Amino acid sequence: MPTATADAALHVRRLAVQRMYGRSFGLDVEGLDPGVNVIAGPNGSGKTTLARAVTVLLWPEAHGWGRPLVEGTFRLGGEPWRVDVEGSRVQYQKDGVPASPPSMPPPGHRGRYHMSLRDLLAATEDSERALADAILQEAQGGYDVPGAAGALGFGEYAKGKLKETREVEEARGRVEAARSLHRDLERKERSLRRLRRERDEARAAARRRDALEQALAVVRAEQERQEAERTFNAFPEGMQALQGDEADRLDRLRADREAAVEKREEATAQRTEAEARIAESRLPADGLPDGTLDTLRTALQEWDEARTALEQAERERARAAKTEAAEWERLSGDDKEAAAQIDGPAVDAVQSLAESRLEVQGRKAALRALERRFGEADPETSPEQLRRGVEQLAEWLREPASASDGKGRGRVLRYVVLAGAGTVVVGGAVLGLGGAPLGWVVAGAGAVVAVAAYFATRSTGVATETRRPDLEHRFERLDLPTPSTWSVDAVHAHLDSLLQDWTDARLEAAKAQEWARHADEADAIEDKQAELDEREGELADRLHVDPGLSAHSLLWFVQRLGAWQEAWTEGMGAEEKMREAERQAETWREKVEALVEPYGDDHVEDISDGQAALEQLREDQRALEAAHADRENAQQRLDQATEQVERIDDEIAQLFDRLGLDDESDETVAEWCAQFDEYEAAEEALNRAERSVELERERLKEREGFEESMLGATAEELERRKEEAARQAERVDALSDRISRIQQQVEDAKTDHDLEEALAEHQSARQALRRRGRRDLRRVVGQALADVVHERTRNQDLPAVFARADELFRHITSDRYRLDLDRAESTFRVVTDAGRGLALQELSGGTKVQLLLAVRMAFVETQEQGIRPPLVLDEALANSDDGKAAAMIEAVRTIAAEGRQVVYLTAQSDEVAKWRRQLDETDTALAVHTLSGADGESVAAGGTRETGGLRPGRPASPALPPPEERSHEALARHLDVPVWTPRNEVAALHLWYLTDDADRLCRAVEAAYRRWGQLAGLAERDALSLIDLDPSTYRRLEALARAVEHWAAAWRVGRGTPVGRAALEATDAVSDTFIDDVTALAERVGGEAARILDGLRNGAVKRFRSDKVDELEAYFRAEGHLTSEAERPPEAWWRRALEAVSEDLEAGRVRRDEVEAVLRRICDRAPTLKDGSPTETKDGST
Repeated sequence: MPTATADAALHVRRLAVQRMYGRSFGLDVEGLDPGVNVIAGPNGSGKTTLARAVTVLLWPEAHGWGRPLVEGTFRLGGEPWRVDVEGSRVQYQKDGVPASPPSMPPPGHRGRYHMSLRDLLAATEDSERALADAILQEAQGGYDVPGAAGALGFGEYAKGKLKETREVEEARGRVEAARSLHRDLERKERSLRRLRRERDEARAAARRRDALEQALAVVRAEQERQEAERTFNAFPEGMQALQGDEADRLDRLRADREAAVEKREEATAQRTEAEARIAESRLPADGLPDGTLDTLRTALQEWDEARTALEQAERERARAAKTEAAEWERLSGDDKEAAAQIDGPAVDAVQSLAESRLEVQGRKAALRALERRFGEADPETSPEQLRRGVEQLAEWLREPASASDGKGRGRVLRYVVLAGAGTVVVGGAVLGLGGAPLGWVVAGAGAVVAVAAYFATRSTGVATETRRPDLEHRFERLDLPTPSTWSVDAVHAHLDSLLQDWTDARLEAAKAQEWARHADEADAIEDKQAELDEREGELADRLHVDPGLSAHSLLWFVQRLGAWQEAWTEGMGAEEKMREAERQAETWREKVEALVEPYGDDHVEDISDGQAALEQLREDQRALEAAHADRENAQQRLDQATEQVERIDDEIAQLFDRLGLDDESDETVAEWCAQFDEYEAAEEALNRAERSVELERERLKEREGFEESMLGATAEELERRKEEAARQAERVDALSDRISRIQQQVEDAKTDHDLEEALAEHQSARQALRRRGRRDLRRVVGQALADVVHERTRNQDLPAVFARADELFRHITSDRYRLDLDRAESTFRVVTDAGRGLALQELSGGTKVQLLLAVRMAFVETQEQGIRPPLVLDEALANSDDGKAAAMIEAVRTIAAEGRQVVYLTAQSDEVAKWRRQLDETDTALAVHTLSGADGESVAAGGTRETGGLRPGRPASPALPPPEERSHEALARHLDVPVWTPRNEVAALHLWYLTDDADRLCRAVEAAYRRWGQLAGLAERDALSLIDLDPSTYRRLEALARAVEHWAAAWRVGRGTPVGRAALEATDAVSDTFIDDVTALAERVGGEAARILDGLRNGAVKRFRSDKVDELEAYFRAEGHLTSEAERPPEAWWRRALEAVSEDLEAGRVRRDEVEAVLRRICDRAPTLKDGSPTETKDGST
């Protein structure tokens, strides 16, 4: 496929248009960039004229716009050129020297370099058939051969020369010579069938030879397995159940059993000793009856209380006898019986008379004292008025002048009021002690005032405003002396004075009130005195008491007589108490004796004996209870020890049963455990040998020359058959050479076309001879020729065009897509990097634009023979959406990055912004030129960026971490690496899984290559240098990807395809009523068909019928969601992965640990694959 190099790119640097269409212009554009040039200006500013001027500059002989006057410069192959066009006169200069015009593409192709992508965008909206036709037409360069044939007027008669007879004869001779040569070639060609059959047999022998070599490997592996089996079978059979620690466990069990037996014997002895103590106790085996000790303790307490009462009665009797003797001695009487008979009324009358006489005398003396004290008392000011004044001043002091000083002044007021109230209390107490009851009333009132003042002034609240002015006004209305000033100190002083006045007024009022209350008692006392004189006479006559006795003597006599009678009576009562106490004490002694008699204490003399008996019974009860507790504890320990002994015996028996040994085979167990490591090594060797045999057999079956007879053959037979096959296989090269020579001769003969040409000439001559008069012969031949040209030219360049179109399309899309052509059906498909085929109508509008542009550029480049003219785009983004605009810009940028100059014309400022925004973060050069005024009177250039090193049209790399922070794990988080499962295509595998080289991974990501499918597409078009990846590294990554692919294929064995809503909606087994619930169940179980059916049978979806479950199961099996094939274990997955890269492992292109690392990354990031990690499976699968 011809592809122009970068040196062949033609870059226009300056373009000036003086005249066009017969009109004058002033267009002059300088500083055109080799990359992308955006020329912006309003309609009529000359953009289209500039585009046509480019065509005039490059193809001056093939325009149709009058006599243009255009000049310009360009660079070609690194050399400067200048072109001056004036009408049909054209001058070229190269490096300032006149030169011949460069070899440009054919003028007929000039329209392919000037395109309006509006037409391409419109094509993307047509049907798929129309879009395919458009792509085909683009690939053919837009030619219409049938139309050209009609325009040429094929069919006109052309008269030939009259040599027909001679030409027929000569043609017949050439035909015979050619036929003789072909008969000889036919004989050689017939021998090819036999030679090919012999070569096929030799090739089959070569394949059989390779299979026999693999069969010998199977035999060697089987011999190794048999040797490993003999070594393994040499160990006792019981060692299969051995774990290796049985000897230590048996020693521990034996030691534990001895300790348990000792504990059992010790517990038995302790239980026997406790039972002996129970038997020796004088108490019943079950102990004292409930309440015995409490009853005995109560009886002793009652006995003790009776004794105490007896002693108390004796003391009372002695005290009463002493008092009675003393009182009788004072009375000096001699008849105690008579004195005792004096009744109480008589004594009471005498006592009452004496007391009344003393009372009258005392009242007379009190009245005389009251008259001296209170007779002339009269307060000057009302005590009530003074009290109100005191309250007003106290309230004034409590009321703060402001919110900040209320608390301190309240405290001062409290002390003042308390001092005044204390004075009142003291004064009242003085009056009370003086015999005036009103004094105590005054003292009580003072105390009340003190308490009220204390609590009233304790308030810590803060007033929001003062009431002092109102209190001052109210005080002044009381008609009392006011303070000298209304200050705190003056009010305090005035309050002290007023409190003293109030106290004095209260005292005076109390004195006056007290005298007024007693003044009327004087007459009553005189009457009482007369009554007492009369009663005194009567008592003297009746009791023979001297009436002349004074009241005090009479009262003394009555008191002494009463005292003697009281002492006499107490003595008699004390004797009665003594008798009752003695009876109660004896009763309780007998009760105590009856309680302790059953337990050996049959005689209780005094309370100490009873108390000793109580203590002894209590001690015996405690000892008995302790013995019972000891017996129960000993029994528990005995049961535990017995159970432990039995459990240990069971464990020992189970250990011997598992090993198939008799009891007491401790030495055998020890010997087996000592050989356990050797046994495990032998078992591992046997397993490894068995796996090796299985692997070699599978490899043998996969060989093309495999025969079933190879599996049972001996090594000698296989060697013999291998030698025979090797001898037969040696003929392959010789037979191939012979066949090739014959084929070459046949092909050479076919290439000469001697016979065909001779026959054609002969036939032509005969036709010319027969039909020389028919004019329409040329018309038919011309039409046939046009048809042939149309067929041949339509398809002859398609392979090259589509190969280049596919390369451009991959480049533009970072190998996310590739183009696929079905020439037989004239249809196209786009295939994703994951291998999924997409019809053209399934593509987005932007991708369609990229595809059409790639096809057009592929045709242009295929037809180019070295020079690559600029590409001119006119109003490409005029009405396209953002998605199509971005896709078109990306495609154009890719084309510019390969060295072709692009000129983009637009009349909209927002398109300029789109170009700037999308190219701002890339290395692609962009220059913006602005046209202003009618017909482009002036041109301004701006926004040009330095070209730098052009890259292949890729976006700027993502913001990757700095190199020192680019660890493999950090890149996983930064790149948001998706989870990959075996249900995904390997093409979708992120490159992070395949390599741990952070720098290499970053280079690929910076170039927009993230998945393995993209990288494989890049390698397919031999463009690995774009990401600086050498072929050896790619082959290693390819081997790792192949291992992942085969590992995933092994994982999918036995697992049906996941079930989603679409699959459930496609069956009648799930109605619309249950579709949502069954879909939710499928999502919960990860789409596994078997778990969905289990859930339905277990009632996960209510009212879902069992027959529908069966119908759904049949549907799952038919559609591949459920399979009867068993899932393979993780060891098989790992084995398949290693088999897929076995040749790479042997060649050293990839290491086993690298395969393990890739699979471990996949499993670590996919939770459902944790059990399939190589770290869990590789030891058992090598």
